[in-house]
Amino acid sequence: MTNRTLAVVATFTALALASDFGLADALNVKLVDPIVFSVAFVFGLEAGISVGALSEVIWGTVSPFGFGGYVIPFLAGGEVLFAVAGWAASRVWSGQESRLSPRNAYFGATLAICAFLWDLETNAATALLVYSTHLNWKELVATEVLGIWPFMIAHEVSDFVTGALLAPAIIFYAARFLRPSAPARASRLEAL
Repeated sequence: MTNRTLAVVATFTALALASDFGLADALNVKLVDPIVFSVAFVFGLEAGISVGALSEVIWGTVSPFGFGGYVIPFLAGGEVLFAVAGWAASRVWSGQESRLSPRNAYFGATLAICAFLWDLETNAATALLVYSTHLNWKELVATEVLGIWPFMIAHEVSDFVTGALLAPAIIFYAARFLRPSAPARASRLEAL
């Protein structure tokens, strides 16, 4: 990882954590998901995974709700979904620089699907940690159902909205101001 990529990861991790603290009272309304998606879209999969994992590990450790404990690796692992989705979306939508386009709905839907999968995964992890060796299908389904309202629905709706509105803006401005231009990349490659 280059110094520039480390700076991008540090900056966007700090932004994700600041937004988590700022939105702490709005349960499961998170800006970390569109941030991770956007970082992976603009800077690549490694940067997106790094921002997502670091954000969740730090948040799980210093959250105002208390230490996340054994669920932290599942939270961090779940953010990989958003990074992979952002990286894959960059393969489909690269080169389209506008802030408003049909991709907004695509980004919103993609983030909502990722949020749904993240919620299923973290609810299953919670059931596994709570019931341990006594976990059966009944407890697993009950844990998933109990997580639907207000947590899962709020998370998926907020990810749809922030994915449709915020992610394209982050991608637009990050690509415009933070990603090296083509001549800068070419000169850097020539130096190698």
